[in-house]
Amino acid sequence: MKVREVLTSITFRYMARYIMSLSATVFVLLGALYAFFTYTYFSDLSSSIVDELDTIELIYRGQSLSGVEQYIDDHLTGRSVESFYYLITNADDEKVSGNLPASPNYRAFSGGWMGFQLDLLEWGESGDAEFLARPTQLDDGFTALVARNYADAVEQTGLVFRTLIRAMVVTLVLGLAGGYISASSTLDRIERLKIELSTVIRGGPGQRLQVGRELGNVRELAVMMNDILDQMESLMQGVRQVSDNIAHDLRTPLTRIRNHLSQLQSGIAKAGKDDVQDIIEECDELLLSFNALLRISTLETGSALSGGSEIELQNLLRDVVELYEPVAEEKGVVLQFHSSSEHYCIGEVDLLFQLFTNLVDNAVKYTPSGGAVEVRLYNQPAQGEDADMTSIIIADSGPGIATAERKNVFRRFYRVESSRGEQPGHGLGLSLVQAIAQYHHGRVELGSNNPGLQVRVKFPVSRHT
Repeated sequence: MKVREVLTSITFRYMARYIMSLSATVFVLLGALYAFFTYTYFSDLSSSIVDELDTIELIYRGQSLSGVEQYIDDHLTGRSVESFYYLITNADDEKVSGNLPASPNYRAFSGGWMGFQLDLLEWGESGDAEFLARPTQLDDGFTALVARNYADAVEQTGLVFRTLIRAMVVTLVLGLAGGYISASSTLDRIERLKIELSTVIRGGPGQRLQVGRELGNVRELAVMMNDILDQMESLMQGVRQVSDNIAHDLRTPLTRIRNHLSQLQSGIAKAGKDDVQDIIEECDELLLSFNALLRISTLETGSALSGGSEIELQNLLRDVVELYEPVAEEKGVVLQFHSSSEHYCIGEVDLLFQLFTNLVDNAVKYTPSGGAVEVRLYNQPAQGEDADMTSIIIADSGPGIATAERKNVFRRFYRVESSRGEQPGHGLGLSLVQAIAQYHHGRVELGSNNPGLQVRVKFPVSRHT
């Protein structure tokens, strides 16, 4: 794998940005700690110098200059690294006592503070040292100056700074190295998936990607690709199944049309109106099938209903029932409609009318003589996913549909084998019903009526109710 590909990959760039942000955060944090440490140290240093000057003033007032000299000598005898440095001068700026030179090169600061630098060799120490000092006036023209060496603070500051730089360099180097390794590993796994996917494309949709050795997001990506391949295979099988069903269900009417035309061709003078009418009816049946197919495709590929008008379902269902009452009565089937009150939904009247006519037509068609078909309309209780839903139930006392077949009957041209020879049709009715329901943000459910089939159609309730 090329280094350029790794360096330009999303994983490496993300890791690099993360490391840079982390380093900047660490730098800001340590900088804040350094500032706090420096401020605290010099605050304590200045406070100790002020306290020491106050002590010298008290000793001078009580014991005069001799007491101050004795105090300084005692301190210098047991001087430690963090001890004070002293200078007592008279009115002529001549040194009287202390361990500082009479006239160091002072740098005046604000607030009466001074700073100077001295070579510590004369005290048995090596190197130059920085001092912070403050003078105070005593009586009789004497001046006391107390100083402290803050070389240890400078050294600690340098140590902190060097540690900060080293930590940042180590963080950047290790972070970028880790990012490079992580990006290289991710690209290797993706490259492996690309090779496997190329093999699947060449070998057919029946093959699948290997997900057992993958981890994390790459594994999820492989699983999603396999799901897509499963869906593609299912769609291809559906296309093949639809083709088979079209060939099976449309072959008979086309054969009858051809036979009629052959008879007319062989003896056109003997042809009657009945023969021509039969051909027209067969053609009409084929046109109805293709029109239904086109309408299903239009509903499924288009967006869901966004407009529409408010429809009173009670009147719509009553019209459907009245339309099929003569058909049911002629067959000896009792067709009833039950509704407790008015119910409204938003939709297109012609589509909803076609949905319910298909369902009632199927119910009457498959219900034997002496049976009954009921159409019921009511609101769902306001709970769960069906809250504020209007339900329409079409229940019959026919043979019903087996549980294993209920998902398949919504596929185009699918017909239960037991009904193929008993009732005419092309297996598009329930497909159209489902497409219309989904277009109206509803759904269709199939259940058992014991005996018979129960079809439940659910729509969102209109605000009118």
